[in-house]
Amino acid sequence: MTAAEVLAVQRVAVTPAQRLIVALAAVHAARAAAIRRLALDDLDLPNCRITIAGHAQRLGELPHQTLLAWLAQRRTAWPKTPNRHVLINAKTARGTGPVSAEYLKRHLLHQGVYLERIRGYRVLYEALTVGAGPLHIAMVFNLSHTSASRCAAIAQSLLDNQIEQTTGNE
Repeated sequence: MTAAEVLAVQRVAVTPAQRLIVALAAVHAARAAAIRRLALDDLDLPNCRITIAGHAQRLGELPHQTLLAWLAQRRTAWPKTPNRHVLINAKTARGTGPVSAEYLKRHLLHQGVYLERIRGYRVLYEALTVGAGPLHIAMVFNLSHTSASRCAAIAQSLLDNQIEQTTGNE
């Protein structure tokens, strides 16, 4: 992501819920639908574990801190809600369903924050830092072998271009 894009995300994501959504996409490459469906039962905060879309993994420090902040606000705002989803709002707190896709769009997308772009950059960053290993990418982000291979190929192409530029300048 460009520096301007990162700054835009920082300016927009100011509430605990927004920060949590961005942190899950940026650290765990979580898709919007998986974030919406994330349930309290998917969290193991004492052991720093999270299950996103059926994929159990270690909870990153940033999502852990943003989860704690959001859950504190959630308990204050809706202490008796029957809803077991992590993200709730005034409407869904009275029931048991997840927030709508429109909820994420209203709070982030309509303000210029694209979760799929953040997610894509996270996966690509991982591929670049591990030397473009598709198996690693598939395991870390629970991607299909096709998607992981595609990402690894893009990363390898970027690495090859960087090497070519470096050797061409000598």
